[in-house]
Amino acid sequence: MKRLLEEERYHLPFLFVFSLLLYITFLGSRDLWAPVEPRYGEIARVMFSRGEWLVPTVNGELYTDKPILFFWLVLAFSHLFGGINEWTLRLPSALSCVGLVIVTYRLGRDFFDHRVGLLAALVLATSFRVWWEARWAHTDILFTFFFTTATYFLLRAWHDRGRETKLAYGFMGLATLTKGLIGFVLPGLIFLCLLLVRGNSQRFRRLKLWQGLWVFLLVTAPWFVAVGLQTEGQWISDFFWIHHVQRYLSGLGHKRPFYYYLINFPADFLPWTPFLVLAAFVTWQVRRMPLRPASFSLATWFFVIFVFFSLSDTKRGLYLLPLYPPAAIWVAHALIEFEKGERPGPRVLTVISGLCFGMLGLTALSLPIVVNWIRPEILLGSIALALVIVVGSLFAHRAFKTNLLSSGSLWLVAIVFGGVLSNGLWVFPVINQYKSPRIFAIEVKKKVSQGDPLYIYADRMNDFNFYLEREVIPVLSRPEDLARLETQGGLVYLLIRDRDVRRVLASESSQWEPVIERSTGRKKWNLMRSRGAPQVTEETSRRL
Repeated sequence: MKRLLEEERYHLPFLFVFSLLLYITFLGSRDLWAPVEPRYGEIARVMFSRGEWLVPTVNGELYTDKPILFFWLVLAFSHLFGGINEWTLRLPSALSCVGLVIVTYRLGRDFFDHRVGLLAALVLATSFRVWWEARWAHTDILFTFFFTTATYFLLRAWHDRGRETKLAYGFMGLATLTKGLIGFVLPGLIFLCLLLVRGNSQRFRRLKLWQGLWVFLLVTAPWFVAVGLQTEGQWISDFFWIHHVQRYLSGLGHKRPFYYYLINFPADFLPWTPFLVLAAFVTWQVRRMPLRPASFSLATWFFVIFVFFSLSDTKRGLYLLPLYPPAAIWVAHALIEFEKGERPGPRVLTVISGLCFGMLGLTALSLPIVVNWIRPEILLGSIALALVIVVGSLFAHRAFKTNLLSSGSLWLVAIVFGGVLSNGLWVFPVINQYKSPRIFAIEVKKKVSQGDPLYIYADRMNDFNFYLEREVIPVLSRPEDLARLETQGGLVYLLIRDRDVRRVLASESSQWEPVIERSTGRKKWNLMRSRGAPQVTEETSRRL
């Protein structure tokens, strides 16, 4: 373990293999979970089946929430591996998180030393929000990788340690193609603040802004122009007005109070939050000492992102992913300095680690009891996980108590690694049956041919589009829509939840009859058929 920490030549291979195992293992072992994964899966499925590479659509409508790069990567992996599935949909997130771990290591190594880089990369890799998002078909971890890489190259130029500005603006363009304008707004705000507080004209010239603008436009403009022309400007209009201006100012969909991230971020940064608090405390304790330029730049990076998203009405925990690299480096730097005796606090660390690992151990010991009461089928897995946590906690606390902080951190990393693999092996497969309607969709597919009209009532999650392989399933939003559908006659099928059946189809005059009923967790889905429709054989169904 000591050799791993000291020998720099082992760091990159170790981090690559570790993060690959952490994020790829059991990646496709569960179905797509609403709300985002089925939507992204359906967009990619339609593009794949059509051979479409330009305009994303979902359920027959333009999808203007996110740009195209995530879907391009999914399509590339799907063509490489033979089709769209849960694994190819999540692979861009997993691989981009491997890249994010490597870039965080380079940040810590270049601006501090290789030990800080290694520990920072491991802190980031095992933070709850990071490993969680790495295993989902979301755009945010991909965006964070591009954003962090761009900021890393710009910081190297800012501190006169490199000249990779063209690469920086290229990655900024990729970030914009992944999630939108924040791909250049966030780096721009960070370096504007640095320029206002500690900058000078020489540092500003190192960023080569005008040269970078051409690189940025070369990466982003072709697709934005093409999709604008193809959709007669509608995609561009909706993208910028609805999903940038309105979302930031009016809390479209995820409205939260200003202090939301003060509660959310500490929970998402676990299990490293106690050490982040300690690092902040010690920094405040020695506040009379001037910050090194690199530390100041990373602090600016952290607080600009935190304030920017706190000012927005729309808030989600994953929006803060871009501030995890500086937070991880802050923790790693503090722990390494504590271990070298250059900062006060080992006694405080002993108390904090004792509380942290004591609570972790007690939670682990109670885990099999709770699991046996709720879900006895995963009792064996919970016992194995509890043993990993208890043994790891004992060794980690012993290391922190003797001021071997790097070793203690590695034990904490091992605990998280074991927990993530246990989730993939035992926990997620059990939860999957309560989260996914795939089994119900398979039964529906056997009953309803592709030529039969199928509607869905009051649901826009796109699970059924994906698993039924239907590009369009019209959504009925009101009881009046159902009434109009009944008067049309002919063979019509309807997907509707049990609560809505009782509410809108309970009258004696209703023309609907049940075909299939199945529970998916707390949701009970029904496939209904118009009662007046004739019974059809498979042969006549094909003719219809």
